Amino acid sequence: MRIAGMSACVPATVEDNLTLPIYKDENEARKVIASTGIERHHKVDAGTTASDLTVKAVETLLANMGWSAQDVDCFAYVCTSRDYIAPQTACVLQDRLKLRSDCCVFDLPFGCSGWVYGMSIVGSLMSHGTFKRAILVAAETNTQNRNPRDTTVRPLFGDAATATALEFDPEHSRPMNFMYGVDGSGFDAVWAPYGGMRNPVTPEALEEKEVAPGVFRRGIDMIVNGMDVFGFAIKQPPHSLKGLIETFHIDVATVDLLLLHQANKFIDEKIRKAVKIPPEKTPYCLEEYGNVTSASIPLTMVSRCREQLSGSDEKHCLACGFGVGLAWASMEFYAGDVKMVDVIEY
Repeated sequence: MRIAGMSACVPATVEDNLTLPIYKDENEARKVIASTGIERHHKVDAGTTASDLTVKAVETLLANMGWSAQDVDCFAYVCTSRDYIAPQTACVLQDRLKLRSDCCVFDLPFGCSGWVYGMSIVGSLMSHGTFKRAILVAAETNTQNRNPRDTTVRPLFGDAATATALEFDPEHSRPMNFMYGVDGSGFDAVWAPYGGMRNPVTPEALEEKEVAPGVFRRGIDMIVNGMDVFGFAIKQPPHSLKGLIETFHIDVATVDLLLLHQANKFIDEKIRKAVKIPPEKTPYCLEEYGNVTSASIPLTMVSRCREQLSGSDEKHCLACGFGVGLAWASMEFYAGDVKMVDVIEY
């Protein structure tokens, strides 16, 4: 299996962290930007969903590659901000995108590790050769379930949808290798307490409360416990990448790109240094797009690595996604001659 093409779609509306109304003054805003590396993010308008961004990303990618929707044998939709509790959003998108009725479609409700997990699952399905072409979507509209008056999350998260076209190619002998991990005891480090079957929505869950100075939340809003996430993120992702490197005998000197989930510049730099990858081989897009969870690795590839990945020389890549779950996944792959589409605004 090889990566044949990639696209990304982001909302046209941009929020600049320097001018967010949630800060007391510009000084406070500058401190947040300095500590996270995130300067701005893109935000969907009311009524726009992750699936809307997905349709634009997929249709543009198919057109640029010369693929028909009827050519797609498998469609995987990595997203937690799904359109409905039921049915799966992938089923809705089958009709919107005019995929075949015998196309294999499914949702993967992963968070920040989702693109790597998706690559593994779709790759496994394609490896026997029955599926020739697949689309893996990683999309999220984080701003829809984060309280806009919560200073701990509003500056960090953005919205995006990405599409990765995968093709079965018996001549492509380069491996894709994976390592996985999860610590479910930390499930409440990043979570929304109400809205599922365990804690259904109640009138109280819809009431906005000030839970700390300058931090307002409802029970249905996503909560990020910063210190728990920080402790996890500086420990498990480096351990996972080192395990990948050791298990599959990877010579780090041959790695061209280290593609990290765009969580926080300080955290990502700690991971990069732990696995001894030079800064020039570790691209970032979080300053412009913020944390877009499962979409962050492919968005980085589309927005920052277009020239490298579209060239005829294959690039040796490592990727690591980590976050919600608490789950993590690392990957080794090679990519070259990829049809890369410019980032689309919706």
